[in-house]
Amino acid sequence: MIAEPQIIDTVALERLLGQVRGILALRIVLDCSGQIDEIHVVGSPERSAKAMVRDIESLLYVRGGVRLDHRKISLVQVEETAIQPTAARVQLCDIRWSADEQIPAVTITLGIGERRIDGVGRGRSEGGQPPELLIGHAMIDALDQLTGRRGEFRLENLQRQPFGGSEVCLSHLSLVTEDGVETLLGISAVRDGDLTAVARAILDAVNRRLQRLLAGTPLPQRPAR
Repeated sequence: MIAEPQIIDTVALERLLGQVRGILALRIVLDCSGQIDEIHVVGSPERSAKAMVRDIESLLYVRGGVRLDHRKISLVQVEETAIQPTAARVQLCDIRWSADEQIPAVTITLGIGERRIDGVGRGRSEGGQPPELLIGHAMIDALDQLTGRRGEFRLENLQRQPFGGSEVCLSHLSLVTEDGVETLLGISAVRDGDLTAVARAILDAVNRRLQRLLAGTPLPQRPAR
């Protein structure tokens, strides 16, 4: 019999990992199946990043019964006085594929707090559009609904390419506001050919700017040349 996937209690695990010496803050991100997708950690510079990541892996396995690849742990080191509360980040909740009259389509659900937004990307009747591009269009549709008139996102380019011994997805977007046009770049690791890397790369590109838009904070303007 195939064992049922273990249910991850993120609250308990975050409380457990918060005991690791040098960790100032952390957030566990689950994938659509409820398993750990990424762990984002803010650590003190007084302790080595390698030691903190090793302690996280060991504690997860010994106390939580979870084996995790160290590449899923993202760690940044800052002074404790630099930690400030941040706005809620936009998260990828769901990706659903369908076909209407043989035309492929994808619906992506994004979440921010309790709010849910659906974006749709549709192929052409003559076909030929790669699934990565459909996901990109669906993401832009959802993001534009989220920002309303405060800004418009444009998908400029998507690429999947090898990086060291792994594969990554790169996203290039433009953000159009009344202040001008800004270039946004994002990256996400591709795991076993998973197409959700496209959506994650786009979120990586837009999340910081998106928080400013939703909060009504003016975007930093570039100096005139």
